[in-house]
Amino acid sequence: MHDWRDSECITILKNCKKAIPTRDAGGKVIIVDAVVGAGCSTPKHRETQVLYDLFIMVANGIERDEQEWRNIILEAGFTHYNIIPVLGVRSIIEVYP
Repeated sequence: MHDWRDSECITILKNCKKAIPTRDAGGKVIIVDAVVGAGCSTPKHRETQVLYDLFIMVANGIERDEQEWRNIILEAGFTHYNIIPVLGVRSIIEVYP
């Protein structure tokens, strides 16, 4: 989702919400993307984050913090989310209807 503007992310997530079952029936969307400020803050992690920042600048991408993700998720009509920091600067974002 880092390649898309907020409005496009909202549209994508709205379409996902239409295609999945309710939360009680096991419905969720899984996003793997960077969440700025999530996870540990070791020197190696910060170095990786800086290199990823450079990559995102070259690729014309967007990095979002938890509040920005929250706004997109709620605007798309989802009611709950869970962020799990993994894979260096990346996180798993579970989004529930």
